[in-house]
Amino acid sequence: MDSFDIMSQFDSMLPPGDIRRKLVDKSLMGLEMRGGGGGDDGGAEDQIKAQNKYNKRKYKYDNEQLERQRDFAIEQNDIKRDELRINTDRSNKMGQAQADYALDTHKFQFDNQMKAFVKSEGLYHRGEWLLQKNQRQQLDYNRTSFNLSKESIETQAFERYQKLAFKTTEALMKHKQGTETGNLEYIQKLRGLEQKRTKAVMTHQAERAQGAQQGLVMQLQGAMAEGKARARGVQGRSNEKQVQAAVAESGLKQSMLYDKITRSGFAFDAAIYGMETALRHTMADNSIRVKYSNLDYALKEKQLAATELSIGKAYVQAQEGAFHKWKGADMQTKLKTEQGMRQLDAARMLKPVAGPLPPKWESLAVPTVLDPPEIEYGPKPIKGASLMGPSSSMGTGGMVTAGLGAAAAALQVGTGIAVSTAATGAGIGGMAGAAAPAMLIGPWAPVAVAALAIGSMFIDW
Repeated sequence: MDSFDIMSQFDSMLPPGDIRRKLVDKSLMGLEMRGGGGGDDGGAEDQIKAQNKYNKRKYKYDNEQLERQRDFAIEQNDIKRDELRINTDRSNKMGQAQADYALDTHKFQFDNQMKAFVKSEGLYHRGEWLLQKNQRQQLDYNRTSFNLSKESIETQAFERYQKLAFKTTEALMKHKQGTETGNLEYIQKLRGLEQKRTKAVMTHQAERAQGAQQGLVMQLQGAMAEGKARARGVQGRSNEKQVQAAVAESGLKQSMLYDKITRSGFAFDAAIYGMETALRHTMADNSIRVKYSNLDYALKEKQLAATELSIGKAYVQAQEGAFHKWKGADMQTKLKTEQGMRQLDAARMLKPVAGPLPPKWESLAVPTVLDPPEIEYGPKPIKGASLMGPSSSMGTGGMVTAGLGAAAAALQVGTGIAVSTAATGAGIGGMAGAAAPAMLIGPWAPVAVAALAIGSMFIDW
């Protein structure tokens, strides 16, 4: 690699204007070198001819290469247009399908919301009707329950009053029965005592009469015994003893009878005293019995009166309690109905409102792919003028120059330029390679390269 190749690599990094100026400077410098040399004119002339021949062939090859590259770029652009059209159609169809799907989804969701709203309204009205029906039924049940409770309370109070009346009548009957029974027993006791007194008097009188009779009988018997003893007519001591014995026996019997009569009197007096004492006790007992019987009946009357008052108070309290329970049950029923209504209203859906529609799909336009401009061939090579030609390569969507700086780095202009063998070999070797070697072309190369660079700017890569 000589100094020209090294400089061409650095020159490829410059802007196009600087590259052109530098190429002109190098051409002038080559002309000066050509004019200053005074070597072998014959060998230089042959070399110029060969170089001119090569330049013509290279010029033809470059033109054909430009045509092939342009045709290839146009073919690629056609393929790219088909791909872009197909991709754009697919994108438009997919976008339209997505937009239609979004619109259908929007309508489907709104329809479902409307169905849910209609169902919610139906549930709300049915629930409201059911709550009102339940309230009416519950209020009727509460009223019926109150009526039953009231009847039960009245029946219970009536039964208790009946039972109290029975107890009152029973207590009165027992009191009268006790009073009459006590009076009867008192009278019976009195009559019994009278009967006993009468019996005792009659018995005592009968015993006194019997004693008197027995005394007379005993006197008669004693007189008869004394008379018998005296009537014997026998005198003597034994007769006297028999008379005395008969008199003594009669006196003893009379004494025993008198003692019996006396004792009977004492027993009669004791019996009469006992009967009088029993009579007094019986009268006192009867008075006490009547007094306590009256007190017991008065106490029972007070107890019955207290029971009647208790029954009345219990009846009134039960009535008030049943009434309050009825009112409380009605209030609870209404409160539950109100709570149910609030719950139904809370569960009630709001009427759905259709939101904004999804955006519509705007069809995409097919991107424009520009073909490379028509080829403008540069001037044909001139004998005696040499220049390092550019190398071109193909892009993905059109023709792309390998580099404006590298193509024009070895531009040389002049009528007679001495080209070294090393430079010529490098140019020939560059023709066989695929990179960007230095090539010898005519003085029109900068204009052609600039035109190709400007044309490549309109190609879609």
